[in-house]
This record gives sequence, structure tokens and C-alpha cells, in this order.
Amino acid sequence: MKRFIIINKRFTKLIMASTISRFGDSVDTIAFSWLVYVITGSKVLMGAVFAVSYIPNLIVLPFGGVIADLFNKKVITTIGDFLRAFSVLLLAFIYFYGQLEVYMIFIFVVLNSLFESFANPSRRSMLQSIVDQKDYLKGSSYLSSATNLGGLVGLAIAGGVIAIAGISGALLLDATTFLVSGILILTIRFKDKRKTESNNKTIKNSLSMIKEGALYLKGKTLLITILILGSFINFAFVPLNVLRPIYVTEVMELGVEGLSYLAFSILFGMTIGGLLMGKFGKNANPIQSIGFGILCIGLTYSGLGVINYINLSYNLNIIIILLTAFTFGLFFPVVQAPFQSVIMTKTDPKMIGRLSSIMGMLSMISLPLGGAVVSLVGDAISVSVFFTIMGTITILISSIFWFKYKQATL
Repeated sequence: MKRFIIINKRFTKLIMASTISRFGDSVDTIAFSWLVYVITGSKVLMGAVFAVSYIPNLIVLPFGGVIADLFNKKVITTIGDFLRAFSVLLLAFIYFYGQLEVYMIFIFVVLNSLFESFANPSRRSMLQSIVDQKDYLKGSSYLSSATNLGGLVGLAIAGGVIAIAGISGALLLDATTFLVSGILILTIRFKDKRKTESNNKTIKNSLSMIKEGALYLKGKTLLITILILGSFINFAFVPLNVLRPIYVTEVMELGVEGLSYLAFSILFGMTIGGLLMGKFGKNANPIQSIGFGILCIGLTYSGLGVINYINLSYNLNIIIILLTAFTFGLFFPVVQAPFQSVIMTKTDPKMIGRLSSIMGMLSMISLPLGGAVVSLVGDAISVSVFFTIMGTITILISSIFWFKYKQATL
């Protein structure tokens, strides 16, 4: 039995719970995308649902970490998992009996987003109280690898699950993963390592920290540019996330299984790109890597749109799309790793937490804005044209960044 224990029993349970939960998240991503498409069939409503799903995150974001500091992390994480399980289970039954209305989708999206936003900061910060300091790096690496694997497996089988068991069956599986995750977290013997004074944190303090971070950015042009660039990337790729079901049916001419193929290709590319950057990226100029990476992402994003206008055979069309999606994902780590490097190099260590809060807030703002754009113009243009336009804009933005900062060094 001991050979199945990683670091210690408590960490083993945490990594199992997180992997199962991430698997459920991936199944949920595919199932919910297909559900919204089946129920609405409207790009306007699909964009609106996506935008609404991030509003609770935006509201809760400044306070999620504070809540994790003020209350028991194990209890918050467990409650969050159980509430998500109940919410998804209720949605599955309502859909199964043919009673699901469009307005209900918005309600469930908001509820699930709220439960996730409150619980995730506590889940992430449990690690510090479960492993010794000497095992922080090892534990973080194991946890990250295991949850990514859970996500890949979820994406790979979600389409098949929906094809065999239907949307209700997939949602039932999703609810089960959250329930199992909550039970595992509940059985962890958890002793909080926080110092007593950390409980004095308040929401007011959290907002004050964000304000201090904003003042710190004054005059730091490169940092401001990097933050804006990161927000733009989140904004630009909302159409790809929202309109994926339509792309799969209209361009790839596949059913729900196409969502799994496409999502798996992107995530697999990101995994390979991360490994390559870890091995070969240490000597690269971070600023040039960001410009080059965004340029390649823009080219592949446009490529996903342009493919529809090339006369290819059915099988070759799917192969080229999946290879393009893989390449799209491959270049994300080329941007992400140097992005973090620039942030950490150019930021005072005492301010990194405050800057992280600002980054998170900008990200949360850009996502619903992207959803709003899809809602406004989605029905006016085809998904292929939409991808081509957004990819072209990304290429232009990367070119501007490249020429402005091509001589810059850290």
C-alpha cells in the first residue's frame, strides 16, 4: 500500500481529489459547451452565457484569497465541491426530463462559477499545510502534472461519454467527480500552518493591496505593456472557446466527439510546448520569445479560420485542423513562461502578490468583454471569418510589440 503514497497520505488524497476534480472540470467544459449549443444554437446566447460565467469570478476574485486566509481551507474546499456536485446533478435531471430553459442555463452558470471561485483559492493553498517546506517544489510539480493529466483524460473521453450516455450522463459523471473530490478532501487530516495574525486580513486590506499594486505600476512601461498584452490574449481567444461547438459542426463536420479532438490537440500541444520550454528556453530572450510566440499563435489562430476556404478532402481537413490546433497550443508556453519571467524580474518581490491580483482582475475583465463581442457580432459573420479576423489582429499586435521592444533586455 505504501508504494501508492506520494510524499505522505494527506498529499496523496489531495492529489487524487485535485486530479478527479480537474477531470470533472474537463468533462464539464465539453458537456456544457455542447449543452449551450444544443439548447440555444445561437452565437449571441453562447457569447452571453460565456460572459455571464465570468462575472462572479470578477466579483469574488479580490476576496477569494482573503476568504481562504480567514476560514478553514479544508471546509471551504469540501463545501465548494459538494455544492458544485449538487448543482450539476440538478442540472442533469432537469435536462434529462426536458424541462431546461435558456434562463436556467444562466442561473446554473452563475452558481457553478460562484462555488468554484470561492473554493479554488482554498484548494490551491492547502498544499502549504499538507507537506513540509522541503517538499513544496516536489509537491507543486506532482500536483500540476497530475491535474494536467486528469484534464487531458477528461478532454479525451468527454466526447465519447456524451455520444454514449448523452449530455445528462456526462453531467452525472461530472457531478460524481465533484462528490468524490469533496469526500477525499473531507478525509484529509488537516492542520493549518497559518500564523494567528494572518486571520486579521480583511476585504478592505485586499482592495488596499490591489490599489498599492496599481500605484506601483506608475511609470513602468514594460510591465504595463505586458499586463495589457496578457489581457488582450485572453480577450482574443474568447471566440475560439465560445464558438468551438459551431466550428466543430460547420468546419470539421463532426459531432460532439470533435470537441474532444480539438481540445485535446490544443492541450497536448501546450504540454509538449511546456516541456520544450523547460529544457531549451532558459537561454532565450524573454521579450523576443513573447513577441515570437504571440505571432505564431496569431498565425495558427488565423489558420484555423482559413482552412475552411481551402478545398481539402474530409479526412485531410480534420488532420490539418488538429495539427494546427496542436501548433496553436504548442506556442502558448513560449509566451507564458517568458511572460512570468518578465513579471518576476521587473517586480519588487514585496509587490508580486499585489501585481498578481491586478493580473487576475484584468484577465477576468477581458474574458466577459470577449464574450460580449461574440454576443454582439457572432451571428453576423461565420466562425471561420471570426477566427481569421481575431488571428490577424493578434499578428498585428505581436508585430507592434516586437518592433517596439526588440532591443529590450532584462
